[in-house]
Amino acid sequence: MKRALLVVLLSGALVACNQTPQERDGETIYNQSCFSCHERGHGGAPVRGDLEEWQPRLAKGKDVLLKNLKEGYNGMPPKGACFDCNDQELQKVLAFILDPNNQ
Repeated sequence: MKRALLVVLLSGALVACNQTPQERDGETIYNQSCFSCHERGHGGAPVRGDLEEWQPRLAKGKDVLLKNLKEGYNGMPPKGACFDCNDQELQKVLAFILDPNNQ
C-alpha cells in the first residue's frame, strides 16, 4: 500500500515538473506584483497610465527604465517584486503600465 502511494505521488511530481510554464501577459504580472504601489502611487510610485508622472523617467530612455525595473529603483524592489519575471515579461508589464488605454 505504501509503495503504491509512493508511486502515485512521484508520478504526480514528475508530471508537474515537466509542465511548461504558462506565458503571462503584462496585465497579469501587474495585478500580481505592481498593483499595490502603481495603482495608487504608494511611496511615490508613478501611477499606471499617468504619462505626466512617468515623463521624467521616460525622458531617460526605455533602456534606463528597464534597467531600473530590473535592479530596483528608490523604494521599488528589483523586478518590482516579480522575481521570477524574465526580460520579456518585464517589457510586457512596463508597456501595460505606460499605456493609458489599458486603464
